Formats: sequence, structure tokens, C-alpha cells
Amino acid sequence: MHMPRRSYAIWWNEGNGPKHVGKLEIARPHALLSGNGPRRLAVLLADITSIEYRRGEVLIDRRGTTGLRIGSLDAPGTLLELAHSLNS
Repeated sequence: MHMPRRSYAIWWNEGNGPKHVGKLEIARPHALLSGNGPRRLAVLLADITSIEYRRGEVLIDRRGTTGLRIGSLDAPGTLLELAHSLNS
């Protein structure tokens, strides 16, 4: 089934790594994170083991790799929508 692409303005980091600013696009079967620089990350949605909204961040655990922290640069409520979209 075709799903429209959804895009969110975010910051993210993997584990204790540096923060990156850019956008997250959900385009099944991946969530694609990209920034102004060369950093890009494709997260296979099937590899996500848990998604938690906590203290203004979305925490994502992934199978076999480092977890992600995501924060919003968009309007209030965007992170809850993002967490729900990743869970769907």
C-alpha cells in the first residue's frame, strides 16, 4: 500500500554522538534522517524494537545497533505525532 511521505524538522543523535539538525521523512520501509551536511541515516522500521516519548524527546531502540534520540524543531505536539507515525 502506498503511503504519503511525512516529513519532520528534527535534531537527532546516535548514542552519545554529536547532534545533527535536519529532517526525518517516513517513507516505508524506512525512516530517513538527513541534515544540511553529509550525515544521513536510514532506519529500517522493522528494526525498531521500542519507541518512547520522554522529556521532550523520542527515544528509539533499534535491533543490533545504537539507539537514537530525536527532538523536534517543529510545532508543539510534533514529537507525539512522529512517535505515533513510527509505531504505525
